[in-house]
Amino acid sequence: MPTPDFIKELRQDIGTRELWIPATRGVVLRRATGNHETEVLLVRRADNGAWTVTSGILDPGEDPALGAVREVEEETGVIARPVRVAGVFATGLVRYPNGDACRYLDTVLEMEPVSGQARVNDDESVEVGWFPVSRLPEPISEDQRMVIDWALDAEAPARFRS
Repeated sequence: MPTPDFIKELRQDIGTRELWIPATRGVVLRRATGNHETEVLLVRRADNGAWTVTSGILDPGEDPALGAVREVEEETGVIARPVRVAGVFATGLVRYPNGDACRYLDTVLEMEPVSGQARVNDDESVEVGWFPVSRLPEPISEDQRMVIDWALDAEAPARFRS
């Protein structure tokens, strides 16, 4: 994902030292109907080739739900509506090739599609698609599987990694 300007400005002052960054993940689900299995909207990242749910850094003062709606549309062309907070967790330390270090506080939202066709809609992704949750593409990380599972459990309260 491109680095937001406010992060670039902070980096001018603090260099590569660790930042705590609020972020959001939008798990967009097309729930099962009839003979169709529940599907999840995924993007294949341009930087590392991994499959992920849509995600991004929140702008200063931005609500996580509005950020998730923005990120889903920016990355996939799909307009989605937040359904509920599925969970909140902090990532481990992330160190980028340029030496920048950060940890993300991710608010995970279950979302449902409203309109639009899934497509590569920016330069952050090389593929976008709907996938049956029983047959997720590889490579996909364990934390991606975790947030998808959280969103699938529609009756559950928000989850917190312990």
